[in-house]
Amino acid sequence: MKTCCYFLALLPVVFTLNSCSNKLDPLAGYEESAAVYALLDPNQPVQFVKINKVFTNPNASAADVAKVSDSLYFDTIAPVLVEVETSRRIPLYKANTVLKDAGYFANSPNYLYATSEKIYARNPKNNSEIFHYRLELVLPKTKKNISATTNICDSIRLTSPLSVMSLIQPTIEFSLTNSSRVGFPSPPRSKISDGYFYFNYMEINSQDTTDKKTKTLKWRLVNNYRTLDDNGGETVSLTIPALAFYDMLLSRIEVDPSVKRKFLPCQLELTTGNLEFDNYMQATEPSIGIVQKQTEYSNIGNGIGIFASRRVTNYRGIVIGINTKYAIVNFPEYKILGFTN
Repeated sequence: MKTCCYFLALLPVVFTLNSCSNKLDPLAGYEESAAVYALLDPNQPVQFVKINKVFTNPNASAADVAKVSDSLYFDTIAPVLVEVETSRRIPLYKANTVLKDAGYFANSPNYLYATSEKIYARNPKNNSEIFHYRLELVLPKTKKNISATTNICDSIRLTSPLSVMSLIQPTIEFSLTNSSRVGFPSPPRSKISDGYFYFNYMEINSQDTTDKKTKTLKWRLVNNYRTLDDNGGETVSLTIPALAFYDMLLSRIEVDPSVKRKFLPCQLELTTGNLEFDNYMQATEPSIGIVQKQTEYSNIGNGIGIFASRRVTNYRGIVIGINTKYAIVNFPEYKILGFTN
């Protein structure tokens, strides 16, 4: 058995670095090492880093060892983030986070390392100097230095499908007859993008109007779109087929004459990942050949895992446009859903 991630289940890590490759054989003679998973995001209030032991135990099965939390976590490490250009050092504190789902690995405690200090894609003083962050830690027994460096995705600016990008009332329309577009210029230091539209609505019981339920449909608009490079400035324009939004509503909302439905403000979310993130994603995607072999990849010096960045940008308070509302409320094929203005 040769696997480098059988003890890591926290991050649904999406997005790799092809400039370096640090390979470890976790089934070699026991030697203290670490696995690191982190996605720095300047739009999030807290940064999390997952750090685990790489372990083998010749006297016990991997299944048994994985269920012992002492086999997963280091007792004494003091990881820090270093802002390379300024030498600012950001200590990471140990946090016992929300429990993972029960399963193969020990799920209590579930330790992460975190900081609430702000990180930046650019120097906030001049907005031109590009910032990089380096993770540093020393293993307690061998004193081995574990390190990794990443840049940070720049901010993204959506240009469509929002018809009005105002701070007061951004509006979105979905055409019945023509394709719509999702458009944005690719940000610097971003290589891969995902996008979701969150359609929010309220269900009201027709017999008891105090019985109200808020519901959300998550609809994917951008699916792992890769730009040519990570320099930024590439025009991204993706097609939303005519009727796609309406077909989604019909397929995912149950016809129920006992309820009335009202439109609520919606949300559009774009996530971009840097080159390290994208390379990791591509290296870990299953092969489509007969032999399902995955590339072993890491950009962690003296360890395994991934240290990269992403940026999640949310556009909230989006109003469904009057034309889209009219179609859903009045056209016979959509009127059955019970929406009212």
